[in-house]
Amino acid sequence: MTLGGMGRNTGITKIKDQWSLVNRAGQGVVASEKMGSSDRARIGSMKCVSDFKRARQPEQREQRRQDILQSAARLMAEKGFDQVSLNAIARGAGVAKSNVYRYFESREEIFLTLLRQDWDDWLVQFEPAAKPLADSGDIQKLSALIATSIAERPRMCELVSVLASVLEQNLSEQALLTFKTESMQLGGRIMAIVQSVLPTLPAHNLMAIGHTLFALIAGLWPLGNPPEPVQKVMSRPELAAFQLQFRPALELALNLMLKGASNP
Repeated sequence: MTLGGMGRNTGITKIKDQWSLVNRAGQGVVASEKMGSSDRARIGSMKCVSDFKRARQPEQREQRRQDILQSAARLMAEKGFDQVSLNAIARGAGVAKSNVYRYFESREEIFLTLLRQDWDDWLVQFEPAAKPLADSGDIQKLSALIATSIAERPRMCELVSVLASVLEQNLSEQALLTFKTESMQLGGRIMAIVQSVLPTLPAHNLMAIGHTLFALIAGLWPLGNPPEPVQKVMSRPELAAFQLQFRPALELALNLMLKGASNP
């Protein structure tokens, strides 16, 4: 037998052994506690691929897309944004990593989609909540309402905080254009709410208010929610002056910003 033939036979034997291990595990022949961690990981990966069925109908494709988004959301809630990889999202959705690209061009686009959903969900609740303030000109109550409703959505805040530095960095021009266009539409709804409460606010300041709102979230969220080692240091009494609570800090900043923007 030639060396090439021996190599091919060895590869075939290895593949047969791997699939035999999967089959035996599925039949209960190989007990989980007797398997090494590498065997379990290999089985999980191979079964994920073997169980995968391509979504062909529109409703199946939409369900697969939602599975991917739900996996990303779940992992982010468990581990935090920085610890979530595309591989982990794919495993959580029960698909191979290569199949994720049928629905999203990158990990960043997945999280941008979640951010757009969070913005829309926030506005759906914020719009009716702001109606009692219509034509009141009450900057203090509007600032409190905005800050409180935003602080109740930590995922949205965290994603806003990494929007410019991470989420917009690995996207095609078309994906960026789509995101920016949808963001403008959402921004228009925010500005309409602000104008309904503050009817004397100069119209030329409305766009700046929208930009400043997101800049405040992006800057204040990481300061109010630092990594654990930073939290430990900042808990020292001598550093109390540097401790920041996100919601009150956002409310104060919005109050000052809206008062300044209300001047002609």
